[in-house]
Amino acid sequence: TVRRDGRLETKLVAEANCSFATTFMLSDQKASGSLLMVGMLWLLGSLWYVRRNRPALTVQGLSYGGIVFNNDKFMTLSGEQIHLTPMQHSLLEMFMTADTHTLSKQEICDRLWPKKPDANYTLYTLIRRIKPIIETNSDLKIESDRGKSYSLKHR
Repeated sequence: TVRRDGRLETKLVAEANCSFATTFMLSDQKASGSLLMVGMLWLLGSLWYVRRNRPALTVQGLSYGGIVFNNDKFMTLSGEQIHLTPMQHSLLEMFMTADTHTLSKQEICDRLWPKKPDANYTLYTLIRRIKPIIETNSDLKIESDRGKSYSLKHR
């Protein structure tokens, strides 16, 4: 009570101390709130269904040991492209298309460097640089038969 100009005044202060849910229930938003909840449940159910029934990524092409050769590109089974230099690409293509995945040194040198009289050191360098790329992106490795051939084999 406060005294003002000789009169007594009573001052009431009211503060709303209710939650959002109480305010929402007291207002006329029940229909729109119900639709919102149904929509959210539908969204969550749809996301769960799509993630659960997602088809596996299928990569088509010539496949061996986790490397897929399709449309003149090399990819992993998960669909990631394997980046190779043009010479590495040609060599890996030769390995992939060979029936036994084995190539003689002479066959590789004749095909990749037809005009070079002795390409042994160049071939050695190419093999040394492509080995880690193949081993990182697949279950394959390159094995050599000293001085005769190279083979692409499972690890």
